[in-house]
Amino acid sequence: VAALTDHDHWGIPFLDEAPQLWQEIRKQTQAFYEPGRFVTLEGFEWTNWIYGHRHVLHFGSGLAIRSSIDPAFDTPTELWDSLRGEPVLTVAHHSAGGPIAIDWSFPPDPELEPITEIVSVHGSSESPDSPGGIYSPIAGNFVRDALAKGFRLGFVGSGDGHDGHPGLSHLASGGGGLAAILSEEATRESVLAALRARRTYATNGPRILLDVELDGRPMGSVVPVSTPGRLVVRVITPDPLDRIDLVADGQVIDSLPAGEKRMLAFESEIRSSGPGTLYVRVIQTNGGAAWSSPFFFE
Repeated sequence: VAALTDHDHWGIPFLDEAPQLWQEIRKQTQAFYEPGRFVTLEGFEWTNWIYGHRHVLHFGSGLAIRSSIDPAFDTPTELWDSLRGEPVLTVAHHSAGGPIAIDWSFPPDPELEPITEIVSVHGSSESPDSPGGIYSPIAGNFVRDALAKGFRLGFVGSGDGHDGHPGLSHLASGGGGLAAILSEEATRESVLAALRARRTYATNGPRILLDVELDGRPMGSVVPVSTPGRLVVRVITPDPLDRIDLVADGQVIDSLPAGEKRMLAFESEIRSSGPGTLYVRVIQTNGGAAWSSPFFFE
């Protein structure tokens, strides 16, 4: 799956001032869509320097630019209201810091923003103890803090590449962000359904395979509280593993040393005494990492 999300009003030229460029992007997006093999999405970056940057992704055709400096669309709420009813998702970008942090005082729209970017070429927005943390972080603004506010968000990685290598952003940096989408089919409709259900995980670049289930439920699921559950984790990595962390309600509750293996599977009994979250973090010895979408106990 790929989307070219150029800035609405940043860079050269601005999409909101270059309709011919936006039409060309849309034309090529439709030309290269090959259902079952390669999914292309229309998209742009809502580059707001007050409330933060967001990707806008369309899972059909006909997306119109909503400029982040247009008074009709210059707040997150106005953006979401203008998109409602379309097959569209938004994704908060480098939320903990970097060029501009996300203003979490605007709760993510549960219909239009069910996922969030946890890592990109700018670094990880997960938490202060995350490998490869984002630069210029703001305390209390990490993804873990957003979960603590009760926001139900799955995890993806994004490239934020400006060098023309989708999936291998900023080759010289040695890192980036990838979204793994557990979709039934390689179609726009199926990918949209998977993202809405938070059946996703993120990596900071490596092609890490991660499968996490809780009582047969996929990552991103809502789980009843006070019911003992069987957590099953399977990991295959391109480079040696350092450890696998279980993160519950903002704290690492268990850490399994991996002994530099590249394949690991384990099971654990999970009990939740109240509402909260649980996700899995995988870390390689070289700092490569992956994050499962959380389970939400309610």
